[in-house]
Amino acid sequence: MKKFVIGLCSLTTLATAAFAGPVETSNQEVQQNSSAPLVSLYRDREWNFDLFGAYAFTGNSYRDDRYLETDHAWGGGVGANYFFTRYLGAGVEGYALDAQDTLGQASGNLVFRYPIPNTPIAPYGYAGGGVIFNGSRATNVISNTGLFTPFRRHNDAEGMGQFGAGVEFRLTPNVGIINDFSWNVINGSDNNYGLIRSGIRFAF
Repeated sequence: MKKFVIGLCSLTTLATAAFAGPVETSNQEVQQNSSAPLVSLYRDREWNFDLFGAYAFTGNSYRDDRYLETDHAWGGGVGANYFFTRYLGAGVEGYALDAQDTLGQASGNLVFRYPIPNTPIAPYGYAGGGVIFNGSRATNVISNTGLFTPFRRHNDAEGMGQFGAGVEFRLTPNVGIINDFSWNVINGSDNNYGLIRSGIRFAF
């Protein structure tokens, strides 16, 4: 009986050791897998192509503004960026706005982004400059009768600067959603305007 008990205890000990090994190893593997960093959705070098809608609003009343000549304007555009590193890139963009007259814009920007580790979110900021064209300015001229008559003078192009910030949410390594705001500075104290963009980004 004593030999039987000793043998049973020995078998139990061996069995416990045998089962304990794989379970402990499995736990270690699970812990290692759970702590492993996720693969970043943002690459060190990549091209971005954007399609976006845009909403512009003047910094002053349209009665003072001499370029957009409206408080609100809707439009849309396209853009392209190349990131030299995961954090720094350069890009170009162009859009049209349905203001008092149709306005077109083209600019180049330096872009800085910071992909938050283990998330699909990347805040970014940008600054640059370009041109805005086919705008109009209303002036008053004196007619032959001595009365002031409104006259609209069209401009071919006007230099502008811009700076803004936004956030990208990367759905897949190749598709993301962008939302940002920029402030656009045009010659003249009352011609500046804000621009909100929202659209889709394709990354390669």
